[in-house]
Amino acid sequence: MKLDQSRPRDTTVAGAPDVAYAHDRTVSASGLSKRFGSREVVADLSFSVARGHAFGLLGPNGSGKTTTVRLLTGLLTPDSGTTRLFGELVSPANADALRRRIGVQTDTSLYETLSARENLRTWGALYGMSRKALSRRIDEVLNVLGLSDRADSLVGELSKGMRQKLAVGRAVIHEPELLFLDEPTAGLDPEASSDLIDYLKQMIRSLDTTVIICTHQLHGLESLCDDIGIIRNGQLLTSGTVDDLLRQKWPKHRYSLTVGGDLQRAQLVVASVTGQDPVVDSDGRLMFSISDERLVPSAVAALVRDDIPVLEVISKRPTIEQFYFATLDEGSNV
Repeated sequence: MKLDQSRPRDTTVAGAPDVAYAHDRTVSASGLSKRFGSREVVADLSFSVARGHAFGLLGPNGSGKTTTVRLLTGLLTPDSGTTRLFGELVSPANADALRRRIGVQTDTSLYETLSARENLRTWGALYGMSRKALSRRIDEVLNVLGLSDRADSLVGELSKGMRQKLAVGRAVIHEPELLFLDEPTAGLDPEASSDLIDYLKQMIRSLDTTVIICTHQLHGLESLCDDIGIIRNGQLLTSGTVDDLLRQKWPKHRYSLTVGGDLQRAQLVVASVTGQDPVVDSDGRLMFSISDERLVPSAVAALVRDDIPVLEVISKRPTIEQFYFATLDEGSNV
């Protein structure tokens, strides 16, 4: 499926760094705080998301993710702090106009007595889409979400997973410039989750869409998110690019090496090149960590020269999931 690429792209202004930065940052939050009664739900939260990037706001249930989305979209007024969308400071005067450029999926509340197609048509009309463009988009969205065969079924007859898909479809029907998704893969089977992630990546590539995905379900984020932030109890524990955060947490490169022959002799050869004594795991693989990746081919060459067959070399890159749990564990000890 091809996306409509007719939407004009923003351009930066040469010689005006502040304007250029504003155009480059679709979302900028600065010092956002919000209380409900005596409970502080969001506390001094600051981050920004570049245009055409996917940002994962990760945290357990009740950590403040949904409240953050409502603050960012102007549905809630912060007790302190500011939000800029598309370079504009969000205020009651412009919030409605800005929201027309946004898609939001925070729940699966749909019109149960209308069909899936009628729900999408209703929401597309609210966004001001023409009848012709809307008809085309409805077919596209139903197809990509695997709902074409249930297009005319009443929402009340759909399963939880199908409703979840339709809620996402409602958020993307008008091809928004900025998309907020709150636990979008909840209730989806692995195949449907993978299809949704692929579709989001296509939106980013084709339309330069900016995506903020709030979730504690981390499957698929490795291939989608450029940047992540981890929030708990309303506080942003850390944020940054995925590569930078993983490198800061685990500065050494980890490798798994499978060899044929004498494991003890292979350990000695690898240690002589890398300066690190590899550990043999339960499957008979040599595990080691090094700061200089260039030593890996040197270690392989040394093994071959010593007549030790090298069967497999795997880079054991840490995952977002590992970083997520490590960060939460560290935060609990502060």
